[in-house]
Amino acid sequence: MAHLDWYIRANLKLRHLQLVVTLDELRNVGRVAAYLNVSQPAVSKTLSALERELNMSLFQRTARGMEPTEHGECLIRHARQILGNLSSARDELRDISEGRVTRVAMGALPSATVLLIPRFIVRLEAESTDVAVTVREGAMGSLLPSLRAGDLDLTVGILSESLGVEFESEVLYEDRIVAVARHAHPLTYERKLNWNMLAGYPMVLPSEHSLTRGPIDSYLAQHGVSTARRHVESVSTATNIGVLQFSDSVGFTAGEIARHFVSLGVLSVLPLNVSNLTMRVGLTWMANRRMTVAYQLVSRLFRETRDEMLPEMEAFARSLAR
Repeated sequence: MAHLDWYIRANLKLRHLQLVVTLDELRNVGRVAAYLNVSQPAVSKTLSALERELNMSLFQRTARGMEPTEHGECLIRHARQILGNLSSARDELRDISEGRVTRVAMGALPSATVLLIPRFIVRLEAESTDVAVTVREGAMGSLLPSLRAGDLDLTVGILSESLGVEFESEVLYEDRIVAVARHAHPLTYERKLNWNMLAGYPMVLPSEHSLTRGPIDSYLAQHGVSTARRHVESVSTATNIGVLQFSDSVGFTAGEIARHFVSLGVLSVLPLNVSNLTMRVGLTWMANRRMTVAYQLVSRLFRETRDEMLPEMEAFARSLAR
């Protein structure tokens, strides 16, 4: 197999791949020659030379035309993938040169997918009509390796002070964490709510290794509230809101998420002072990745999305302070 390995690495050409794919599609040497704008003898000669060097038959003549052998089907399948990847590379190179955004792969914390990401996508689609957006939800611990590997263009979520030097980040806004429960929860009727009253209810908390869990645990400990009792741990916004909506659990969530679900009549913010529990929300990308025109556009649209959201966030914060 040494010769086969050498030939594929050093002598298999794009014209060979185009030939076998076209032969599979047209099944006739004459039509293939016309399509590729070469002579019929040239097609036959190229195919014979390819089969000789590979030491295997790729096509056989039948009453229905040129039929691929098992070896031929294998090579054709991979040839299609290679030619398809090269077409995608061509399109992406053209997009980069022209400063267009046609594909964006981002990782996002679940909380960012409720308001920030959808509003960003609306703005992006308004500026670029031919765009494909991929959003992968997860905790930052699972998203950063994908960003490092190049599977993601950027991540959107809580920024940590301990980001490695290989990453760069941009803060979009700061958000406070608030205590929440379902609408008409028994605690919402208390005239003077204090932290001790939380002890009788289950809790919905971020996962143990999430960026917000440590500060929340510390805050609860300062106020004598134990989390050893029954509780749910999850970074899924949908799961957490669902549990809060259908139970008497008490939870902690970003103020922007609370504002949205309060407006829908699903949640109520409990009047407990957690004003010093804040988090920075922003973008993270690889430091060694050149800031192309496309990346500059994405950053600008996220800033514009932030600017659109800020008045609503500030009004909500003022309502909590009253």
